[in-house]
Order: sequence, then structure tokens, then C-alpha cells
Amino acid sequence: MSNAKKFACAVAILIIAFLCWLYYTGTFGPHPRFVKTTFSQLANWDQDNQVAALNAFKQSCTAILKKDLNLDFHHIPQYGKAKDWQIICLAANQIKNADNIAARKFFESWFEPYQVESNFNSSGLFTGYYLPLLHGSLKRNKQNTVPIYGLPNDLVKVNLSTFHPELGNHTLVGQLKDHTLIPYPDRATILNDTFGKKAPVLVWGNNQLDVFFAQIQGSAIVALPKHKQMMLGYASGNGQPYTAIGKVLVQNNALKKSEVSMQSIRDWLTTHPQQINKILNQNANYVFFRILKSNQPVGTEQIPVTPERTLAVDTQYIALGAPIWLDTVVPEKVSASIPFQHLLIAQDTGGAIKGVVRGDVYWGAGEKAAYTAGHMASRGQYWVLLPRHHDVGATGWSPSR
Repeated sequence: MSNAKKFACAVAILIIAFLCWLYYTGTFGPHPRFVKTTFSQLANWDQDNQVAALNAFKQSCTAILKKDLNLDFHHIPQYGKAKDWQIICLAANQIKNADNIAARKFFESWFEPYQVESNFNSSGLFTGYYLPLLHGSLKRNKQNTVPIYGLPNDLVKVNLSTFHPELGNHTLVGQLKDHTLIPYPDRATILNDTFGKKAPVLVWGNNQLDVFFAQIQGSAIVALPKHKQMMLGYASGNGQPYTAIGKVLVQNNALKKSEVSMQSIRDWLTTHPQQINKILNQNANYVFFRILKSNQPVGTEQIPVTPERTLAVDTQYIALGAPIWLDTVVPEKVSASIPFQHLLIAQDTGGAIKGVVRGDVYWGAGEKAAYTAGHMASRGQYWVLLPRHHDVGATGWSPSR
């Protein structure tokens, strides 16, 4: 082979290697793959308490059983039809007083695990959320001046798949102006005094930061006078992009990246009150609430969420109701983490939960839950459990196939 041909081959190899690197790092966008494996390959699978996961799955079954049985369970075809999952739900509901062995046998009998990858990369970010406690009153007074809004009367949601199924399950949020749908106002505009005419104030909070972080969590308990309380759940967002204010503080050199947590963000804002509005408004996303009749928060499936068993996911890739085996770590204290290897159920979503390998663990209420959720930013992997009779092949599946 001539030197010219050797040089051309070397250049071609370098170009191919460079393109593969770009693909792996996601430069060309996310490319999900589901790679079939076995339960024996899941670290400590037989050590988990699958009874808790089975009970959470049964909660999701109340939503699954309401679906049209002939519809696809998810826009990714390998999830199968709704009827495939309904059969599994009927089997789950037949199990009474299950012990851990029976629960594990149920999942192993009906499902097979598939590792979820993005561009051949199985590692992703896993965070946490919790149920915060707010203090407020039904009427505005000197102590309670922060409005917590219900759903505005001019907010419009459009599910694009209703018009064009090929667009997937994407929803636009906006308002009508001159018969045209335009983006809904951002956080700064909503907090303007004139906005109150468009949305009901459900309750008045006593702390701006408490309300802001409750919006990020998507639900809250509000302690009211005379020992009463109100449970708030997510009603809608304003459709504007979510921006993590921790990232904003790092860019402004206010915090180091290694220091960022919900607690450190709150501490910085508390000691810099004159900058609170400026920083918070960097996040254009705004959440509207609704009053829940139950004393438990609910997820996107509109069923109660379960501490340490509910996972918020990106529904572009993960179907609500699907069991997920999660392998990551959680903060136990400032300088230490412990393994977290458990079966969870995809039951919720979040404005910041975007990506193929991305999840948000629900930790419940209380100080420990707040600490864990506020500090959790862990790398990890997960596996989605799909019905056994849907074989996506030993070499994995990707949308290009």
C-alpha cells in the first residue's frame, strides 16, 4: 500500500473515531437504546423489598386499567399495547398479602429487564424531591403575602399528538391572543401585581423561598391557622423552560459547583435578600397548584406517590407505570453516600427531568427527606422492566432500527 493510501486510511479512521465520539457524547442528540439483560445481572436484585414496589405498581395499575386497551402503551412500540399491561395489572391485583418472595416472583414472571442507554452511555443523573411544609393562610395578612396560584383562566394546553401522532406526546402551554396561541408569560411577568386577575389565589404563603422550592417539588402541605392544613398538588406549568438557579449561582461565582444543594442555594439567597427576585426570575418556569382532596401528594399519573418507590422520569423515553430498577447512591451525610439499589415505579415527571437516563426519586416528607432530596445529585444507571412477550432482541433496540 502506498504512503498516500496509508495516509488516507489513517485520516478515515480518525474521522470515523471522531464521529463515534461525537455520537457517544450526544452531540447529535439523545439516541435511546434498550439492551436486554437478566435479573441475575441486576446488582442485589434479590436483596430488595419488592413488596413495596409491587404495592406502588398496583397504584399505577389504577391508571393503567383506565386506558383504551387497543392503544399503544407508549409511543416507543416495544412497550406494547395497553392491554398487555392491563393483563399484568390484573395478575398483580390477584396477589393478596404478598411476601417478598411472591412479589419478586411476580416481577420476574411478567417482565424482563432492559438497560437504558443514551448513545451507548448507560450513566445518567439522578436527583431527589420531597414533600415540603409551608405556612400560610387563606386570607392575605401582614405575615402571609406570597400568592400561591391555582390554574389561570387563560392557560391553554395543546397535546401535539392529537393533531399529528408522529410528533409524540409533546404538550404546548400557552395563551390565546387574537386567535393565535402564544407562549405563556414567564415567572417575572406572572409575579407582576396585575397577574392576580387571571388566576385564583389558593392560599397565601409566608415565605417567598418556601413557595419557590415548593414549586420545584411540585407539591406541598400548607399549615393553616387553627391546626388546619391543605394539600397542594401540581396543576400545570407555564410551559417556559426550566433553569436551575444553582447553575446560575455557579455561573455568577456565588457558589462552587461542588457546593450546590437546595440547602446551600437557600442559605445564599437568605443572606442576599436584595438579589432574590433577580436570581429566582432567571428560572422562567412557573408552577400552578391545585387543592387535593387526599392527604397524600399525587404524581403525573394522578395516583399517590410512594416514598423511595416513585421515580419521576422523562416520558419521552420512559412510560408512566413502568417498573424501573435503579442503581445509584444517595447522600447519608455531607461527605458520605450509601448504595441505593431498588425497584421503583415511573409515576411522575418534572420540569428539570429531561433526558434518556435521568430520574428524580421521591423521598417523602420530613427533615431527612428534605436533606436527602436537597443534596442528591448522583450518577447511576437504570433498567426498565418490559412485558416478557415483547422481545426487543439480544443486541438491543434503538429508534433507527
